[in-house]
Amino acid sequence: MKVSLQKQLRGGKNFFQLDVPFEIPSGEMLAVMGPSGAGKTTLLKMIAGLVAPDRGSIEINGQLWYQSQKRINLRTQDRSIGYVFQDYALFPNMSVRKNLEYALAAGQSREIIDEVLDLIHIQNLANQKPTALSGGQQQRVALARAIIRRPKVLLLDEPFAALDEIMRSKLQDDLMELHQRYRTTTLLVSHNPTEVARMASQVLMLRDGQIVHQGRPASVLASSGDVLLKGEVLAIDQDRVTVVIKNSLSTLVISNATSRYKVGDTLSINSEDYQIESKKVERNTDNSY
Repeated sequence: MKVSLQKQLRGGKNFFQLDVPFEIPSGEMLAVMGPSGAGKTTLLKMIAGLVAPDRGSIEINGQLWYQSQKRINLRTQDRSIGYVFQDYALFPNMSVRKNLEYALAAGQSREIIDEVLDLIHIQNLANQKPTALSGGQQQRVALARAIIRRPKVLLLDEPFAALDEIMRSKLQDDLMELHQRYRTTTLLVSHNPTEVARMASQVLMLRDGQIVHQGRPASVLASSGDVLLKGEVLAIDQDRVTVVIKNSLSTLVISNATSRYKVGDTLSINSEDYQIESKKVERNTDNSY
């Protein structure tokens, strides 16, 4: 995947230039990070064909989706993409199975529906409508619908931001299972460094439309110097601090937390404070949540 896109954007009362050139191997997961208003969502929408760049190019597996000089600009429906929005965007009047059937390509076998339902453990929800599902279950359906066509590119715009820590971790497991099974090139917009370190193979850090850091998660997160997490302290239990971050809960382990913070404080974590650790995750197949 080769991308080089430019577009003038408005940030508050000022304009700035989004200029994002990058290349990642097919089948990898790229995380896009940066402060609000840096151009992350606009980048995804340009790749999807939902927003027109000013100039540049998008090349996927040798196929040009966009090339300003040659006046190539494939329609969104002609681009092999899956897109997961923050609000899920499911059809409320259709069952889970009907939502997935609607997403199938012309002539595509319906066998993949049961394959994907089985892969992310929501077979028992196939006849339910989205309004009867929890937020985590709806997000599972949104992921299934995005991957059902076996797209070349999967675009995820903060897909787990509205979920609590436990649910977010379970959905990350589902996404990694889908990604490993279908080897779709994936772009993940995220503000969560733990999520990025756990899932992505490459990271782009954007600021004011420019790439300020690029590389492996460990090196980017350690060198950025940026505030990675910021939220209000909700509770403290010894070294465990529960923080409200963008309407979701995260629990952090911080030494001497009781002497450093109190409930109501604003807690900020930057790259100097952050330490990446990895461990094997035992999958919980309970899909009742």
